[in-house]
Amino acid sequence: MCKRFLLLLVLGALSLKATPIDAAAIMRPSLANATQIGQKIYYIEESLRVNWFHASNLCRQLNGFLVNLESEQELLELSARLHPAKSYWLSLYELATPGVYASQATGKDAQFLRWSAGQPDNIGGVEHCVELWRPGSSFQMNDASCETPLHFVCELGTESD
Repeated sequence: MCKRFLLLLVLGALSLKATPIDAAAIMRPSLANATQIGQKIYYIEESLRVNWFHASNLCRQLNGFLVNLESEQELLELSARLHPAKSYWLSLYELATPGVYASQATGKDAQFLRWSAGQPDNIGGVEHCVELWRPGSSFQMNDASCETPLHFVCELGTESD
């Protein structure tokens, strides 16, 4: 009886399939990490780095969007909370019309752009999403490949929402 039990146990173990662990699935953003800056509420992801599409989906899971910067003041206030050595996805993309950057959050053309010197440059013809990076003393915008893994900022609404 004992040998039969062991045989069944071994056969059962051999039939198990290993399931790969998706680290991104484990590290889902949480509203507990949301922060208010001015009138808006943001989620700043400092650990996980994902492509633009995945970042957009993670923000949607929080009922938000990738951040849509509307002014120099908002850029300055948000920049004060960002790690200077990290880059972050914004809601802007150039996927529909060449040379026209639209906001995934609003569906409208970008109203505020603060490009780094020489940007956008669409190196290799594959830079269609916009990151916030700090090439010098301040955060600025740069076009990047949407497939590049970066940190991201979600805009979750305003304090009146």
